[in-house]
Amino acid sequence: MTMDVLFLGLVIFLLEVMALTIGTVRTIVTMLGESRAAFYLGCLEMTLWVFGTSAVMTKVGDTPVLGLFYAVGFAAGNVIGILAEKKLALGNVVVRIISARKGVDIALAVRRAGFMITTVAGEGSEGAVTVQFVVCKRKDMKLVLAEARRIDPELFYTFETAGGASEVPSPSSSRMDRLLRPIRRLVPQF
Repeated sequence: MTMDVLFLGLVIFLLEVMALTIGTVRTIVTMLGESRAAFYLGCLEMTLWVFGTSAVMTKVGDTPVLGLFYAVGFAAGNVIGILAEKKLALGNVVVRIISARKGVDIALAVRRAGFMITTVAGEGSEGAVTVQFVVCKRKDMKLVLAEARRIDPELFYTFETAGGASEVPSPSSSRMDRLLRPIRRLVPQF
């Protein structure tokens, strides 16, 4: 394999990784209803895909190894896209926390941490329970659950994606949040 083929193979690999990673994020923002962000990400994804694919299609007959670079880039892009999506943790979730004895204390701790929580009395299989509902940014869910588990390590919880919500406060703003503010104009759930 010549250096030219190796270089072209690496370029194809990187283009495919970037295209698939962007495609994964585009799919998530599309599901969140963010059409403007989906538009821009789709344009970027397809631009990268066209250049990567055209490089393979024009040369794969003479240099079949380029098809392998393309395939490995495709597979790696899927994996990196999944990791990126988990790291970005876009969107909001509804967390339901169920506790048999510590519901009031959990509610106080979660409120002190800066989250809004609603408590409802319920009946479980072994008697009275409290059910707390917290709508939070997906990236904040671990913090909410850590606060709740600190009070009741034996709590039960479930969560699901919140399809739509009014303003969801996030006490975990950081320097990175300020850097990402321009992106948030495009993707408010970011």
